[in-house]
Amino acid sequence: MLSLCTWLTILLSICSQTPAPGIRTDLAIYDPLPVTLPKAGGVFTDPVFGTQLMRVTDETDGKENQNAYSYWPSLNKDSTRFHINCSGRAMLFRLDPARFALVGKEPLFGRKPPSGYEPRGESAIWSGEDPDVLYCHEGLHLWAHNVATQEYTLVKDFTDVLPPGHLAQMSKSLDDNVFAFSRQDPQWNLVGYLIWRRSDDVLLLREDRTNLDEVQVDKSGRYCVMKAAEQGKGVVQARVIDLETNQTEDLIDDEPDYAPGHSDNGQGTIIGADNWRNCLTFRSFATPHEFRTVLDLKNDWSQDYHLSLLADNEDWVLLSFYVGNDLPQSGVFRNEIVQVATDGSQRVRRLAHHRSVYAKQYWNSPRANIGRDGRFVLFTSNWEGSGQRDVFILRVPPL
Repeated sequence: MLSLCTWLTILLSICSQTPAPGIRTDLAIYDPLPVTLPKAGGVFTDPVFGTQLMRVTDETDGKENQNAYSYWPSLNKDSTRFHINCSGRAMLFRLDPARFALVGKEPLFGRKPPSGYEPRGESAIWSGEDPDVLYCHEGLHLWAHNVATQEYTLVKDFTDVLPPGHLAQMSKSLDDNVFAFSRQDPQWNLVGYLIWRRSDDVLLLREDRTNLDEVQVDKSGRYCVMKAAEQGKGVVQARVIDLETNQTEDLIDDEPDYAPGHSDNGQGTIIGADNWRNCLTFRSFATPHEFRTVLDLKNDWSQDYHLSLLADNEDWVLLSFYVGNDLPQSGVFRNEIVQVATDGSQRVRRLAHHRSVYAKQYWNSPRANIGRDGRFVLFTSNWEGSGQRDVFILRVPPL
């Protein structure tokens, strides 16, 4: 018979062992374990969460490689192509999703549109219906760019209805019908926004204002949220616009509305940060003053995050956490990519450490975005503060 001392020794040994790699659904603290990075195209395993990751870029692509943002889809409809920025140039990559392998790389805009000016790669958005088509803009022109043929189709020329300037921060409905843009003057100063419907060529709304952060159309194309470039007690931080009824609802930054800060839109819904109560909220655009808590971060005010609701399955929202300040932290979710249930249960699927050191530099934040089919996530990382900024793909285990 083993002595009590022996049993205690065995128990302590078991408890001190590193847990086997796997997705975590608890709220324990998991620090990253050492990883040797492969060259571009190489696949490796997160030693804590057991997920597969691919390094997309390395030094051969330059030192400044990144995806755009969490609500601008990097991946096309069927996850066979994605676009990112490689040291100042928009690049198109081809992906074999079944083998999880890169199969090609080329400039995103191999030729310029008939205007002679290259479109912006940052807010270019894949078609919701055609995996070969990317919507993009330059000046006051909106183009449909077929990346397979490198051909352009002019969708709309706004020069006859707008003063000289530029379109910026594009947003659109999933059926490629309703588009929203911020507007800039010829010197790139923000001057307002517009919302346009393609099916009947109608300018639904145009407002001149400089107190503007962005406008975002929801996936259905019925609703749009306009966010002001101002926050604070009693401030109208967001306005919900019903494009069918022309009704608007203003959301106050603090109580009673706790307007969403960083956010993304679903089908008639919005999930965003409540910057007053340190939580993530869900609300329907049909009843925007009503909301529920999706995730409560309690007293950990050190966490900043970006959200992505691009997947067709909106039961889960993707968050990429990063430490954005010097406030005390709990350590939970530190520098992690996490899926959170949107039903209010606060269930989590912790997928990977992104290992980017923010150091108060915006482009070091991960800005992870998820593909339509929910199989892949793209994010940016300077990997332990190496000075080399690269793009990575996370292969998401099935739900």
